[in-house]
Amino acid sequence: FFTVGYLVESRRLGNEIRSVDPTLVGWGAALLCYPPFNLVTGKLLGSPVSDFPQFDDPTMHLALNLLLLTLMALYASASVALGLKASNLTHRGIVSRGPYAVVRHPAYVCKNMAWWIGATPVVMTEFNDSLLSGLLGVASVAAWSLLYVLRAVTEEDHLRSVDGEYAAYAAKVRYRFVPGLIYDTRLQGNR
Repeated sequence: FFTVGYLVESRRLGNEIRSVDPTLVGWGAALLCYPPFNLVTGKLLGSPVSDFPQFDDPTMHLALNLLLLTLMALYASASVALGLKASNLTHRGIVSRGPYAVVRHPAYVCKNMAWWIGATPVVMTEFNDSLLSGLLGVASVAAWSLLYVLRAVTEEDHLRSVDGEYAAYAAKVRYRFVPGLIYDTRLQGNR
């Protein structure tokens, strides 16, 4: 989907670019997450994540790796839901189906939760080495998560500035990341 969406833009396919994020912060936040720039970001922020984390307790190992697989399946479903509108830094229309009917940034949530799970054994080992090493490991994963929060905020600012439909979508899908937790003070209500 992403490849075709990036290579083929068509009104008939419903993925015509309507606008491009004009901000340096938006571009910076997005580019820092992709090659080759993420190599530099990884050097600056560190990356204590294991692709297949190993936990000493067999039950915990199975449960957390099953959760990791579930998160990757949800991430994939979010990518499929975007369809040919998938892109970075461009507005190709509002997607409100699949996981996007529940939270506004399901792919970012799943990716970050997977990183936290993948980092747990590495960070625990770092804490065994020293308190400072452990705290630096936690800070590394937190910094990556904050980078994705910045991406979400800049994307939403871009969409709000160019498409009145986004405000209606945000009012309907009230939660940016986790149902029950509101991060957007512009929305009314206490949910």
